[in-house]
Amino acid sequence: MVKSRLFIGIAALSIVTVVGGACTQPDDALPENVTIQIEREFYTPIMSSTVGIGLTPVYTLEQPPETVQFHWRTGYGYFVAWNSPDFKVKLLGPEVINNGEKIYWSYDPGNRDAEKPSVEISLQIENVQSAQVLARASLKIGWEEQDTARVISQTKPPQN
Repeated sequence: MVKSRLFIGIAALSIVTVVGGACTQPDDALPENVTIQIEREFYTPIMSSTVGIGLTPVYTLEQPPETVQFHWRTGYGYFVAWNSPDFKVKLLGPEVINNGEKIYWSYDPGNRDAEKPSVEISLQIENVQSAQVLARASLKIGWEEQDTARVISQTKPPQN
C-alpha cells in the first residue's frame, strides 16, 4: 500500500513537472527562426551598381518550405525584383508575398531632395493555409544627407 502511494505520488509529481515545464515556455518560443540578410548597408538612387538594398531571408523551418510564405512590408519606399537572366527591374510595391527569394528595397528617385521618414521593413514567415505568423524579423533604415538610405538597426522582434 505504501509502495503504491509512493508510486502515485512520484507519478503525479512527474506529470506536474512536465506540464509545468511546458507551461513556462515563453509564448514566443516558436520553432521557426528568420533574420534578414542585407546585401549592402546603404543605398542612393544615383548608384548605378544596384537597384536598392538587397534583402534575403535567412531562416530555419520545421515546416516544409511549400507550406510557408514570406510577407514583406515597408512604410516608405517599395520593393523590387532584379534577377537573372535578364536583370530587368520589376516593381513589386510596398507589400510583397513571395517564396523567400531575394528582393530589393528602394525609393522613388524623384524624392531625392525631399525630407524622408525613417523606414521600417518587416518580414513575417506565415503558414500558407492559415496565415498564422511563424516568425518575424525587421530592420530600420535612416538617412544620411537626405538621399542616402542606411541600415541602422536589425532586430528579431518577439513572436506572437
